[in-house]
Amino acid sequence: MKMTIVIDSEDTKGIEAALSIARTMHAKYCHGNRYEVHKESFGKIEFIKALRKFMRESVAILQDPEDDDIKNVDDMANLRNAKLFADRIFNGGRR
Repeated sequence: MKMTIVIDSEDTKGIEAALSIARTMHAKYCHGNRYEVHKESFGKIEFIKALRKFMRESVAILQDPEDDDIKNVDDMANLRNAKLFADRIFNGGRR
């Protein structure tokens, strides 16, 4: 069986349907090739706790004279600082 799926970027329901079709086809025809999609998820309370941890760590880094990652308050909200924190959360690392 051959199938062509055309995806319209403005049709979000169609995109979801195309993904569902692709997953169904994969499950049915790719028995030996197990590709699993993993999505990190957490609830509101966990998210709030993560935000608080991010803020506490950022303040601690700012106050540490030996650490150059955050030099001033503006650096606390930069993309690099957020990425380093996200890496620690998702990779289980600690500062």
